[in-house]
Amino acid sequence: MIRTFIAINLDSEITEYIFKIQGDIAQLRNSYNMKVKFVEKDNLHISLKFLGDLNSIEIEKIKITLQNISNKYRQFTIGLSENVGIFPNCIRPRVLWIGIAKGNDTLLKIFQSIEKELRLESYYQKENQFTAHITLARIKYIKYPKILNDYIRNIQINSISQRIKAIDLMESQLTKDGPIYKIISSFTLVT
Repeated sequence: MIRTFIAINLDSEITEYIFKIQGDIAQLRNSYNMKVKFVEKDNLHISLKFLGDLNSIEIEKIKITLQNISNKYRQFTIGLSENVGIFPNCIRPRVLWIGIAKGNDTLLKIFQSIEKELRLESYYQKENQFTAHITLARIKYIKYPKILNDYIRNIQINSISQRIKAIDLMESQLTKDGPIYKIISSFTLVT
């Protein structure tokens, strides 16, 4: 069994930029009594669908599905949103993220295609909502969430963009040092 998910991987310009923002936020850790786990630079991505543990037959079916979906969509450009977001809310922050402004509609359509194609599979888990985003960090504990919220609100994200050329089927290996992601297969979008 292989732990899998479907993602859009990011180029080095975006990952380097986000890594810098993570570093700025990390400086708050000690001052504001915050325990936080930042997503490693190499693991930054846009998650389209978590699939869970799949066997080789299920993975082959997913590959066929993703090939069909990738043949329906043209390559497109994404752009980062202007601010850092918080899930579920600023009173109980658990996840810090950057949204996608430009290209969000196409990401939503691809997500909906994946949902439609996989809904009859035994491993399918319905998602009520999809928000295209890049997870920056997971907050384990924070004593002063209002201070974090005020700080986050003042971060202005540069309008960096990236051409999206493929959808990737990913493997997630869980280790004591954190997850290691590898591309199982990549599916090129129409040029």
